[in-house]
Amino acid sequence: DREKELPVTITDGAKKEIIAIRNHKNIADEYHLRLGVKSAGCGVASFVIGFDYASEKDEIYTLDGLTVVIEKMQLMYLAGKAVDYGESDGKTGFIFRDKS
Repeated sequence: DREKELPVTITDGAKKEIIAIRNHKNIADEYHLRLGVKSAGCGVASFVIGFDYASEKDEIYTLDGLTVVIEKMQLMYLAGKAVDYGESDGKTGFIFRDKS
């Protein structure tokens, strides 16, 4: 059973921050990193990141010991993106970019 390749790149800085948040907030192991998309209205979508249980609607990936879940219907919106952590527009946080 070979591992599926994650369609999203997660930078080392983002991985470090995700692990720090998980440890700081004592998030249980049964919660996985969820990457997704939500509608912001008027045909605009925003990317979301958080911790959640996996469901039967999800594809499940493993990246350096981190379990990542993405709803199957959202894969096409996330494919080719990179998740980074840094400053953008004067705010610090997670940033979704096109892979370069």
